[in-house]
Amino acid sequence: MTGRKTAFSIHSIYVFLLFGVWCTLLGSLIKSSYFDGSSQFMVVSLQSGIKDIPTDAEWMTITHHGKKLGYSVYSVTNLREQGYSITSTAQLKMAVAGIETKLVMKNYVRVDTLFRLLSFDFQLQSDQSLTHFSGKKVDQTLLVAQITGRDSTIREIDVPEEVYTYLSIQPMVAWQGIKKGETITVPAFDPVSMEIAQVEISHEGKEELNIGENSYLLNKIRVQFKGVPSILWLDDNGSTYREETIMGLVMEKTTPDKAIRILSEVSEVDLIDVYAIPVDTPVRDPASLLELILEIGGIDSLYLQKFNSERQSIIQENPLYLRLRPVSTPQIHVPLDTFLVSNSIIQCDNPKIKELSRELTKNDRTQHDKVNRLNNWVYRYLKKRPVVTLSSALEILDGKQGDCSEHTILFTSLSRSIGIPTKIHIGLVYLEGRFLYHAWPVVYLDGNWVAVDPTLGQPVADATHITLHEGDFNNLTELLPLFGRVSIRIIEQKYEKPLL
Repeated sequence: MTGRKTAFSIHSIYVFLLFGVWCTLLGSLIKSSYFDGSSQFMVVSLQSGIKDIPTDAEWMTITHHGKKLGYSVYSVTNLREQGYSITSTAQLKMAVAGIETKLVMKNYVRVDTLFRLLSFDFQLQSDQSLTHFSGKKVDQTLLVAQITGRDSTIREIDVPEEVYTYLSIQPMVAWQGIKKGETITVPAFDPVSMEIAQVEISHEGKEELNIGENSYLLNKIRVQFKGVPSILWLDDNGSTYREETIMGLVMEKTTPDKAIRILSEVSEVDLIDVYAIPVDTPVRDPASLLELILEIGGIDSLYLQKFNSERQSIIQENPLYLRLRPVSTPQIHVPLDTFLVSNSIIQCDNPKIKELSRELTKNDRTQHDKVNRLNNWVYRYLKKRPVVTLSSALEILDGKQGDCSEHTILFTSLSRSIGIPTKIHIGLVYLEGRFLYHAWPVVYLDGNWVAVDPTLGQPVADATHITLHEGDFNNLTELLPLFGRVSIRIIEQKYEKPLL
């Protein structure tokens, strides 16, 4: 496999993780512009007194460690007794292994007069496809439709009677007021992970900030969601001047002309470089590796404890040493039916998927043979190309291209459709001298779980695969606290024969 194809294989994971960071970034922007002059409400400023909050759209540049990434624009419409509508649009331009990629994220939210969530519509659009979520709150149930390509699924999520969303947090805070030293905690819905979690907003006092040639005395606000912090600098009316979050992402107030001009310039951020974890010593031959011992920094041992097995085990706590081996692991007490379910992306119940998997494996007698057949077929069938949005199995089948996410989704759908329990692992893999984020399937065969990798064409995933998360591409926000913190040092490599 060429280096370029290898780089493509992990692209979607980067986008999903950036997507999660980005939604945290956008969501925690405690925006202003929620009242016009005819509003019946009086607005308490962040410090004290009563002020009008401006209604002009806010334009922000987005950079990563000083490199231009894109821009966002945010606006609010006062619907009077019907509440408010909030619109946020972001356009990003980045590279993946030197290949330019564009993303457009659109978020529309309806809230009531107390800024509680009524409905939302979120779209992530790339050059290849569109991922679309919409939802409506009915009593204490959120009805969410996920539209992926030509497919649509609806699910119900229980929510508190009073629930917010990221984009509506600021008007609520501005309305009730927050002073230095105070902290407000509210439940908020995240449309990416489909989760309800507490958002904590704290006022850390005033701070002088320079933007361009001007200096401003601003309120410093910390927003925390699922362990991921963002720092915002707001004026007394709640207008955002700057925001910083993990992995060096920064948003800063600008003019429309300067914001739009960014997209006409060459991409300065390559996701491969952003999320790569360098190592001090190369892995000489991953395919022949029998055992790999790593020193892992930046991860609490409790985080990895749930993945302890013959394949991946903690052998020392401080410093944290992890042993990896390409072996199967016994089934733990988890119902296998859990790994046969169909959902909006893993479409194992779809007739077309079922027919294809039966046709591909009709001459195979054992489950091992079927898994190898599907693994090889997916590896050969999908062209190694970056696909930015989260695609369903049918969409992947029609598109005939993708990276690790597409390979894993298609394989998992096919294997589950013929009754082979399959789960999805997300974590890191060693490629071209560094560890990169990756996804791969794990199948249940003869009482054991066997990791395979259709992206890399491996019938048994090599020993450099480090599991950090398990699930059908859900709850990815659990990975966000690890960003920029993980370090890896290679302690020992064991091979059957010494390598020259």
